[in-house]
This record gives sequence, C-alpha cells and structure tokens, in this order.
Amino acid sequence: MKYQILIVGGGNAGLSVAAQLLHKKPALEIGIIEPSEKHYYQPAWTMVGGGVYDVADTIRAEADYIPKGAEWVKDAVATFQPESNTVTTRAGKTIGYDYLIVCPGIQLNWSQIEGLPETLGKNGVCSVYSHLYAPYTFECLENLKEGTAIFTAASGAVKCGGAPQKIMYLAGDYLRRAGRSDKVKIEFCSGGTVIFGIEKYAKTLQKVVGRYGIGTHFKHDLIRVNGPAHEATFKVTAPDGSVSEVTKHFDMLHITPPQSAPDFVRDSPLANANGWVDVDKFTLRHNKYPNI
Repeated sequence: MKYQILIVGGGNAGLSVAAQLLHKKPALEIGIIEPSEKHYYQPAWTMVGGGVYDVADTIRAEADYIPKGAEWVKDAVATFQPESNTVTTRAGKTIGYDYLIVCPGIQLNWSQIEGLPETLGKNGVCSVYSHLYAPYTFECLENLKEGTAIFTAASGAVKCGGAPQKIMYLAGDYLRRAGRSDKVKIEFCSGGTVIFGIEKYAKTLQKVVGRYGIGTHFKHDLIRVNGPAHEATFKVTAPDGSVSEVTKHFDMLHITPPQSAPDFVRDSPLANANGWVDVDKFTLRHNKYPNI
C-alpha cells in the first residue's frame, strides 16, 4: 500500500486537511489512518458539562466524514520508518507515502494522577475531557447544593487550554442562576503561574473570576485523588522553588488530566526531546524529514 499523501489521524485536523487538498486537486491519492468508527466533536463537551448540549449530538459515524476521494485505512499506527517513507500499523501492514501528515491528537494520561482511574465518573469526580464523563460533570453540578467545587488545570501542554476555565465559568453561571452561588465555593487549582498567558485576556478573565468569587491557586499540580474521602492532594511549588503537598476537601472535582504526545509518536524517530513531533514552528514541516 502506498499513497501520495498519508494522513495519520481522522479527527477534525486530518479530515479537514484531506478535504482541502482534494478540493484543490481531486486526483490526489490520499489515505487516512484512523482506528475509531466514531468521530467526536470535542469542543462541545464543555457545553455538555454545563448542561446546555446533548453529548449524543457530539458523536457521529467516522465513515460519514471521510472526504470523497480519500481512502480510510481503519487501523492505527504502531511505528514510523521515515528513512524508508513508511509506517507500520498495529495490524502489521506497511504503508508507504510520498508525504506524511501527522495529526493523531493528544494523549490523556489519567493514570498519572494517583487514584484517579478508580474514582473518575463517581464520588463527584468528573471531566469534560471525555465524552464518557462530560454528562456526569453536569450531573455533579446539578446535585451540588453546597460545599466546594474544585476545577484543576494541568501544567504543560493541554488540548483546548481554555476548557478548564470555560467549564468553571459555565458552572459559576449555572450556580448563580440556580441561586446557589452563595452556598458553593469555587476554587481553581492550576499548575500554571497565571490565569492566562496573554495580559489583556488575563485582565478580562480576572474580572470573570471576581464576578463568580472564584479562589485561585497557582503552581498547584494535582497528584492524588481519594474519591470516597473527597480529598484532592496537590504538589505545590513555592516561589523559592521548595515543594510541598496540600490536601483539599471537595464536593465536586473537575479534572484536567496531564497530557502528552501519543506513545507511538513520543517513542518514534519523529519526536524531539520532549516527545512532540519535531517541526519548525513557522511551517510545521519536520526539521529532519522535509516530506513530513
């Protein structure tokens, strides 16, 4: 098997670039490697968590979105062999290409937080980072009559960096409209150092934080969750660099999981020292392999 253009990943990115290329040149031989039979519209999951969108409307058949003229390879990449312009799939197929486009998405590392996999989706522990738990996020919000709601933000790169705050503000608005804003304390625990990295947006967001009476805690990385005890433990880095742990009680805990490049990318010849595809930031062309 060989294609002029091979695309790894059939999410919004892979489907869009395939459609645009075929629109410009319909004769192109394009293959899309994607194992999932479902296509997820993830940007709406914050709205699901806020109670204003149905999760069923975010899930469609992948086959309905493969652009006409592209070939769907229903498989997943296991390894990359850029020196020979090939990839190997989990099913053992070797697929060649003239050009490779790598857009498999980001990996959610739930298990890096101790105790999280065992309690996620119950005990008030929820997340809009998965269609499995976005509806439970609103269920937690509906049932939260009083107490503390903690929203976390992981340090490092995350997909949709605004989502951890967006669901928090949706929750604040819901509680205000439900007449419970004086009974529920919202806390934002972020592994970062500021509310937002661009100053003019940070100023606006600080006003929103003030409007909902949100308590902010920075350099707080979630490391452990005890669901039955409703306790969240954070690694806290002080300005002098010293590290300590603090445990907070919660009645609702919204998780933004640590994230990374997928393992098959991170462990491949395409990756840089941090595990991401090693591309020029201005062109997105690979620094070593110009046809990637």
